[in-house]
Amino acid sequence: MLKLLRIEYRKQVNHSGFWILLALHLIVLLLISMNINSFLSNATFNINNMPEMDLALKPILQFPDVWQNLTYLAGYFKIILALIVITSVCNEFNYGTARQNTIDGFTRRDWLFSKIGLAKILALCSTSWVFGIGLILGYSHGVSVDLADVFGRMDFVLAYFIELVVYFTYAIFLALVLKRTGLSVILLLAYDFILEPILSWSLPENIGPYLPMNAIDRLNTFPFGKYVGTETLLYVPIPQMAWAIGFGVLFGVISYWVLKRSDL
Repeated sequence: MLKLLRIEYRKQVNHSGFWILLALHLIVLLLISMNINSFLSNATFNINNMPEMDLALKPILQFPDVWQNLTYLAGYFKIILALIVITSVCNEFNYGTARQNTIDGFTRRDWLFSKIGLAKILALCSTSWVFGIGLILGYSHGVSVDLADVFGRMDFVLAYFIELVVYFTYAIFLALVLKRTGLSVILLLAYDFILEPILSWSLPENIGPYLPMNAIDRLNTFPFGKYVGTETLLYVPIPQMAWAIGFGVLFGVISYWVLKRSDL
């Protein structure tokens, strides 16, 4: 596996697009945290004739709430890293490197594992970055910090990592089927923001939440309602994690099936 990752690294290291997209993703996440900080210092709200509420007084960026809130916001920008995954897969077919790898002795399974390995590395990089930002925000906004609070709700950090890996595996599947970067990105966005919402609305209420994108989105539902008295889930259900992981495995298996029948 390490050999596969080293080969994948050599493929990516000289591509400026890889570094640009990775840097963009990390910078966007950093800017989010800075904007939240600025927003909270000035924002007050009046909801349903309740007394004026100063969000700066709410523990939005304090431990342990920061983990749920930050990972929820970060999840909206996973598409940036998905572009790296899609471009990596499609370039292999456009430039014939996938075929060359098989000539050099690698199996198609090895090739797929290298792409899934890339997806996991990108997910780990983003998760580590979010974790570091969360620590800085939590310590800078906490009055008295207890270790139990620091590491409370860390299940949301794990869920964020799972969300990224499953999403990137789905991106690999699309890229293998379409073999065109532009088409893969368009379908990725169209299904996520148009087709699946329509399906969710059309299908029975007890089925819609179990569609692929809904499955990973429900790892961390909208968390800010708890500050205005709305019922909010404060943990990640284990069955929801298992369901999301199941989709990741399914996308991986189907990707291998497609790859075995593809003309490299």
